[in-house]
Amino acid sequence: YVSSLVVTSDGKKAQIINFNLEDIDDSFAKVITKIYTRLLFEFTKKLKDRASIPFHIFLEEAHRYVQNDNDKFLLGYNIFERVAKEGRKFGVVLDLITQRPTELSETVISQCSNFLIFKITHPTDLEYIRKMVPNISADVIEKQKALQSGTCVAFGRMMKIPMIVKME
Repeated sequence: YVSSLVVTSDGKKAQIINFNLEDIDDSFAKVITKIYTRLLFEFTKKLKDRASIPFHIFLEEAHRYVQNDNDKFLLGYNIFERVAKEGRKFGVVLDLITQRPTELSETVISQCSNFLIFKITHPTDLEYIRKMVPNISADVIEKQKALQSGTCVAFGRMMKIPMIVKME
């Protein structure tokens, strides 16, 4: 099934596959997202040439799916935690987009390499960011509350210190 999604009849690889679940109930969307993520992950693990068909999974409203749960009734484990821990070697990468970082799985967050954090004003989320980034200054956290549209705090492996960045 996954092969039919990613490889066209003339042998070319698809560039973008978009699953839009915005109009689906949260509990059903969570199930669909986890099942498709597992299908993609299992597909990449079975490829003859490791990571020869990379997948970059963007999860908009990630707090709907990437939670601290095991979903044993569904998969027996949290697929996002598994992909966050093991996915890179098989060419599967997660991008999490959320307004509520505190609702995300701590295991998944701990495996993230880079962060772009746009304006956040909720005190709990700001405190979470402060704890998550050991070398972030109180000044940067304070500026986080008043960031303009298109401006974010960027940090992680991509840069040595957290910076305020204006995106085009």
